[in-house]
This record gives sequence, structure tokens and C-alpha cells, in this order.
Amino acid sequence: MLMMRLQSLFRLGYRGLIRYTLLALLLCSSVAQAFSITEAKRQLDDAQNLRSGSPQSAIRSLAQLADEPALKSYPEEYYETLMALAHTLISQGDYDKAQQRSEQLQHFAIAQGNPYHHAYSFLLLGFIADNQSRFDQAQAYYNNALDTAIDANDNEMIAQSYERISAVLRRQDKYIEALKVAQKSINVLSILGETEVYARALVNLGIIQTALGDHESALETFTRSFELSRELSFDKGIADSIYESGVVYQRMENYPAALKHFKMAHELDEKSGNLMDIGNSAMRSGFMALETGDLKEAEYFATKSQKLYTQIDSKSGLTRSYNLQARIALKSEQTALATEYVEQSLEIANSYNLTGYLVASQLTQAHIAAASQNHETTLERAHQALATATLINDKDGQIKSYQLLADTYQAIKDPQNALDAHLKFTQLRDDLGNSQHNLTLAALQSRVEFIRKQQEIETLNLDRALKDTQLREREWQLKAWWFGTAGVFMLVLAIGYRQVKKRKLAAERAALLQEVVDKKNAMLADVSHEIRTPLTALQLQVEALQFNIAQDVDASYNTINRKLSDINRLISDIHQLAMADSQSLYLNLVQCNLTEVMTLWEQEFAQFSQGKGFDWEASIQLTGAVTVSWDMDRIKQVLTNLIANSTLYTDKPGKQRLKVWQQHKKIHITLEDTAPGVIDEHLSEIFERLFRVEKSRSRRTGGSGLGLAICKSLIEAHHGKIVAQHSELGGLKIVIVLPTEVN
Repeated sequence: MLMMRLQSLFRLGYRGLIRYTLLALLLCSSVAQAFSITEAKRQLDDAQNLRSGSPQSAIRSLAQLADEPALKSYPEEYYETLMALAHTLISQGDYDKAQQRSEQLQHFAIAQGNPYHHAYSFLLLGFIADNQSRFDQAQAYYNNALDTAIDANDNEMIAQSYERISAVLRRQDKYIEALKVAQKSINVLSILGETEVYARALVNLGIIQTALGDHESALETFTRSFELSRELSFDKGIADSIYESGVVYQRMENYPAALKHFKMAHELDEKSGNLMDIGNSAMRSGFMALETGDLKEAEYFATKSQKLYTQIDSKSGLTRSYNLQARIALKSEQTALATEYVEQSLEIANSYNLTGYLVASQLTQAHIAAASQNHETTLERAHQALATATLINDKDGQIKSYQLLADTYQAIKDPQNALDAHLKFTQLRDDLGNSQHNLTLAALQSRVEFIRKQQEIETLNLDRALKDTQLREREWQLKAWWFGTAGVFMLVLAIGYRQVKKRKLAAERAALLQEVVDKKNAMLADVSHEIRTPLTALQLQVEALQFNIAQDVDASYNTINRKLSDINRLISDIHQLAMADSQSLYLNLVQCNLTEVMTLWEQEFAQFSQGKGFDWEASIQLTGAVTVSWDMDRIKQVLTNLIANSTLYTDKPGKQRLKVWQQHKKIHITLEDTAPGVIDEHLSEIFERLFRVEKSRSRRTGGSGLGLAICKSLIEAHHGKIVAQHSELGGLKIVIVLPTEVN
């Protein structure tokens, strides 16, 4: 059968083969295009929906899509696929594959010249290193992300980089430095507005405040993050805010409140599907359940966290969960089981050099020996814990070690060593500020004693005071007179100050009113001049027609119509500005596909610009269907006005450039042209009413000077911003930023 088909093809000859080959290539191209446009987007949406409920299925779908060669033809979808895949792999603890996908993202971003995703790839690589406790490498990645973001002038990415640098400094106990960097992130994000990045930065700031002991400020910060995350429907931010609030309550030794917060965070983490977060909140819940005496609940959460950490191969997590299970077994008087668990914890901590988690397990081992009345082993284990805590400067571990040593020495009737250990325990506790309450109480007692002694002195002097009654009365009368005089003087001063202040306020109010009147008079004068100019022309044309001296009657009528249109347009402009001032400007908000609308508008603008003799360039960078809720007629009015204004004031031959793109939930529109430009001091003034760069009204460009003011009022009515800048083309650049929806 195959041979027959080949023979039939050869009969067609050389040209027939070419036709069939071209047809096959076209069919393959069509299939690839159909996959890229429809199937790829469908698979991406399906995989995103699977990330929380079935992360492994999401990983398989995203990996298959990322490896599809045709997807690279659509960079935005390719970027989104790789980022989603890397995040999902990180959430499942598969750091090696996550790093491979992050590097794949980085190489593609470099090839495409995309600084945003280049910086984002550094953040991903840093986050992976951070999760693996490779803090120096993580900080280097984050610094690279910051440098890339600064070069690209991307403020949001700059803020994200600061936030991650602060987080990795915090994990290295460099809290003061971390606080300074965190504040930089907050300062940048407060300008950009409320975003998920802002919520994460607040959580990071709260963690630092907690570590520094500023619990009140930390709870306020976490509350701000929680409220912002709830407004944004940011589930991860909500869970993190609740979790870290639990940490604050734990440090305040309010264990019931801490347990409540950790359990709430655990429920939210389970919905998100991040196994590391689920394990961490389960483990914290287990520790707090143990502190409140609920051993059954503590065992449930400890076992759950141990299984999760085993699944993602988290050595630090397993060290802590085994230690928790050992403490629960010890509390249940199961010393053999407790010993088994703590030995597993110590084995992992020693094998993987997890010194930071070693102290807690060594202390648990010492407490197991103490429970068995094995004082010699207790002392040995406690000294080991003390040595490790001293090595890593773990003050809390040193305090607990000295406390256990003091109790053990006392149990074996060694008072000297017991006293030495207790003194060191007390000294360390005081250094950490734990004795602040006692110091405050002592200060209060001292104050009470001082007041009591003062009362005794007053009692002893009572007789002497009674003998000097008349003298004291005269003194009081004199004092009363002085006080009265001073009171009258102060009253006069107060009245005088009030009068001066009233006059000052009246003068300021008069100055403001005069300024308003001056502006109004100036505007009326300008408007009168604008109306008088076409009226004068009208009068001349009417008189010419009236006395039959018009050489071209049709031309006179055309002039009359044109001048009437000028007057009508001026009145319409004034009316629009008046409505904007009174906040009664009506917007007919409708939802539409901005990609389609902007494409149609661009064709009209191009025809208009080229018809005026200008080169036209446009870049509509809107991926897919971008839906906006605007008054489309008003927005088109703004763009039409700006383009028309540009054609009037740009020297020929010139160039106009329109650019439209979306960044997060904002639409950015820029229109720029070639020379002449506008000097710096006029950039902020061109949107003022009746402002002209050239004061002469005889310029051929004409115009009332209200067009840009109307543009500004319409953009602000859409809750947007419009500013003027210098253009790299040599002329003026108008920048418009609009939200996709107007509330």
C-alpha cells in the first residue's frame, strides 16, 4: 500500500511533490498554531486550578506544556507556565527540578530581553536556596534580582527584592539589618498601592518585630497584613498573617491563643496545598497543644507533620517533629519511646549539620534522663546542650540548659554547682530582659516607700505648720494675688493671641478668596477673548453679506459656520470642566474587550496622523482578551484630543508613537512625538486651564487652551493619572495610567 502511494506521488512529478510538501507544512503550522492559541491556554488554566487540590497532577500538566516547543512562540504564556511550575515544585519540596525550571525561565528571559522575568528568575533561585538553608547563596540571588530590577526601573520588583533580602537576613538572625531593608520595601510598596507583595512585606516586617521583642507592633503589623490579604483574596497572605500572630502569642506565653491561631493557619494551608506550610503549621499546633496539656491533639499534629516532612524530605522539619514526638512521649511517661524519637531527631540534626535545631533535641534527651532519675546522664546531656547553645549564641537554649543543670545539681545535693548554674541562669535571663517586670515592680515599690516617708515628714512638721498659720495665710493670700494677676495676664494674652490668630486666618482666607477671584477673572477674560475673536470674524462676514460686498458668498457662509463651531466647541469645553468641578460628570461605564477596541482605534489614529503628514508608530502589547470597564467614548475623546494636539504643535516632518500595555491591573498608555518639546517648568502646567506654552493668541494652531485640562478631568474621573514628560523622540510624552475597572 505504501509503495502504491509513493508511485502515485512520483507520477505527479517534481512540482506535484513540492505542492504536497507545502500543503503538509501548512497543515502542520495550522495545527501548531491552534495548539498554541487554544489548547495551551486551556491546559495552563486547568493546571493552575489543580495546583491547590492536586499539585502532582498540576506538575505533570505544567511540565508537559513547558516542554511543548510551540509554546515559546507566545512568551507571556511560556513565562506564566514556567513560573507556575517552579512555584508548585517548590511547594512540594522538589528543589532540584524547581531550580532547573527557574534556570530555564532565566535563559528564556535573557534571550527575549525581558528584565522583569529575568529578575523574577533570580527571586525563584534565591527562594529555593533559602528553603535549603543556603543563606549566602540565596542573598546573592536576591541581590542580583535587585540590581536587575533597578536597571529596569521596575519599582514593584525592587520592592520584592528588598523583601526577600530582608527575609534571608532575618533567617540569619541579622535583625537590625533586616529591619532596615524591610522598611525600604515597605516605603516603595506604600507608593505603589495595595498588592500581594505589600502584604508579604508586612508579614516579613512583623516577623522581625517579633524577634526584636516588639510584640505590640508585630500584632498591629500582622493585623494590617491580614486585612489587606483578605481584601485582595490572597489566601497565602491570610494564612501567613494568622500563623505569625500565633508565634507572637507563643512568645508571650499565651499558649491557648497561639494554638487557636496555628490551627486556623493549618486549615488555610491545607487548602493551598503547600506541603511545607502544612507541615510547619501542624508542628506548631502540636507544640502548643503540648503546652496546653492536650496530649492527644499534640500527638495528632506531631504525627501529621512528621509524615509531611518525610514526603518532602525536609530534614529540619523531621528534626523538629521527632523532637516534638519525644516530648509528647515523655509527658505521657513513655521514656523508651521518647528516647527512640529523640535519637532519631539527633541523628538527622548531626548528619545534616542542623546545629540550630540540635539544642532542643539535646535538652529533650537531658529531660528524659532526668525523668528516669539518671542524674549523671542528665548532667552530661545538659552540658552538651549548653555547649551547642553557646557555640551558636542561642541565649534561650543556654537559659534552659542552666536551669536544668541547677535543678539536677540540687537533686544530687551539690549546692555549690547548683548555685553557680542558677546564678548564670539568672544573669542570662536578665540580659535578655526577662527581669524587666521585676525591675519595674521594684521601682514602683521604691516610689511607694518614698511617698510614705514624705507623709511621715509632713506629719512631724504639722505642729510647726499650725503655729505659723497666720504667716502661712498671708503667704497664701500673696500667692493667690500673684496667681490671680498671672491668670488675668494669661487671659489677656490668650484673648490677644486669639484675635491675632483670627486676623491671620481672615487674611489667609481673604488671600485665598482673592486668588480664586483672580483666577476666575483671568479665566473670564481669556474666555471673553476666545469668544470675541470668532465673534469679530462673524460680525465682519455678516456685514459683508449685509452690504453685498462679499466677493465669495459661499466662502463667507463657510467662515460663519466654522466660527460658530469654534464658539460651540469652546462652550462645550467650559461645560465639561464645570461638570468635572462639581463632580457631576457622567460616565457611561461599559465592559469591553480593550484589545479589539484599541486595535480599531489605532487604525483610525494612524490614518489621521499620516493624513496630517506624520510618521505613525504603534505598539499594542495586550495579551489575549483584556476586559476593561470604562466610558469608551470619553477615553477615545482623550486620545483623539492628544493626537490632534500633537499634530498641531509638532514640526513636520515629524513622528508620533502610541504604546499600550498592561501591568498587573493597570493599563498604561503613552503618546509621544518629535520636536519641539516643552521646557521642564511647563511640564506640570500644560494641564492647567487656558495655559499655552506660547502666550500669543495669533498662532495658527489656535485652540482654546482647555483641551488638555479636559483630558486630565476625564482621566481622573476614571480614577487614573495623566502626566507629561520629555520624549526620547525629542518632543513631548503624555503618560496615562488607568485601572481596568472604575468603582
